[in-house]
Amino acid sequence: MDWTRWKPSERANLCFIVKNGRVLLIRKKRGLGAGKINAPGGKLEPGETALQAAIRETQEEVGVTPLHLEERGLLRFQFIDGYSLNCVVFLASDLEGEPISTAEADPLWVDLAEVPYHEMWADDKEWLPTVLAGGTFTGSFLFDGEKMLEKAVSFHGPYHADAGRSALVAGCGFVGLATARLLQAAGWRVTGCTHSADSAAALAGESFPVVACDISSEASVGEVLGGHHGVDLVLHCASSGKGGADAYRSVYFRGAQVLGGLLAPRYLLFTSSTSVYAQVSGEWVTELSPAEPPRETGKILRETEEWVLAQGGAVARLAGIYGPGRSVLLRKYFSGEAVIEGDGRRWINQIHRDDAASGLLHLAQLGLPGVFNLGDSSPAEQRSLYEWLAVKFGLALPPEGPVNTERKRGWTHKQVSNKRLRELGWEPRYSSFFSAVESDAELVPLAQAQAASQSSLKPEDGTGD
Repeated sequence: MDWTRWKPSERANLCFIVKNGRVLLIRKKRGLGAGKINAPGGKLEPGETALQAAIRETQEEVGVTPLHLEERGLLRFQFIDGYSLNCVVFLASDLEGEPISTAEADPLWVDLAEVPYHEMWADDKEWLPTVLAGGTFTGSFLFDGEKMLEKAVSFHGPYHADAGRSALVAGCGFVGLATARLLQAAGWRVTGCTHSADSAAALAGESFPVVACDISSEASVGEVLGGHHGVDLVLHCASSGKGGADAYRSVYFRGAQVLGGLLAPRYLLFTSSTSVYAQVSGEWVTELSPAEPPRETGKILRETEEWVLAQGGAVARLAGIYGPGRSVLLRKYFSGEAVIEGDGRRWINQIHRDDAASGLLHLAQLGLPGVFNLGDSSPAEQRSLYEWLAVKFGLALPPEGPVNTERKRGWTHKQVSNKRLRELGWEPRYSSFFSAVESDAELVPLAQAQAASQSSLKPEDGTGD
């Protein structure tokens, strides 16, 4: 079974309530596994987290509310008939109410030493004893009906509520490294990953380990990162460099497949781009707006997004990234290379590196699936932006020129809304590019130094989407 190309048809949960040496189980009356003994649980509804669904399903099936839930494991099931299921396993240490029979199930309390595995799914005996003994795990199983054909189970030691969640940051570049540092400061146990050994060596002074790995290679990921199977978070923010469609497919799509498939993270977070929105009329776009990029590279980003979302993961669509030492817009302005394209009305969407990192941390902490735009709160018209810079620095306004339709990810003209993420509690430190120029003490001096030396651009640079 090739789990690197696996996609779940549905997402679900199981909730084992353990109290006074007994575990609350159910005999299912209908649906998948009818007649078998299992734990309360079921499918996630749109917009639900696994935790929310576990509480709701337990209430619906046996009339009690589980308390003090702990995430103990992750199950992946593939059936020969094509059905597939991703299932998060919770353990609760208390409950409110008394279990009752419903149309869904009959409840039964069972001594921990007498769990009736012979009446349960064949995989349960492979991992449930570990969960009931206080451990954690990830498991992948292939079934033909009720017959288990293949199994792969990894155990990750005892559950420690105060140990901190684990994170693998694949791509420790401009944004990835800043995010890794924030994750560690927030209590996560972080491992960084770079493509080259030289890059990993350059980060040897970080307070978390950084390893070199080709994320598009199953062999490399298995050898270098195999010990991270079941990691709480995989943040896929690797860069394709200056490569074209082949590099995009290798780094983004294949990288997501290998990381998600082999490591089976509890939460997969992929950094995409707002360039997937191809709108050209200046309108506001949200996560619900059409994302239909015309170029092959953009189509590969969308293909990767869809794969990640099918795993129950999240996609952060980043606007044009800038920050200390990385602002192609400022560098071109100070070097005299900037051009006002056409009438200069094109909207420029950007985000400061530090805000991109804080937004990714916020998403990691929330653990919500779906698409999230990650940009500042005030897109700027190109002409207005250059007029403001001209007044502030006493330099000439850039000359006018033709519209550049040869951008790597295509020419667009839209305003990207960050409202959804802000409603979830995130706020950018720099609400606009103007506020960053005023407040980030390093931004302008470094851009001026780059302009003077005509330094080459880094792959992550951009003038804003």
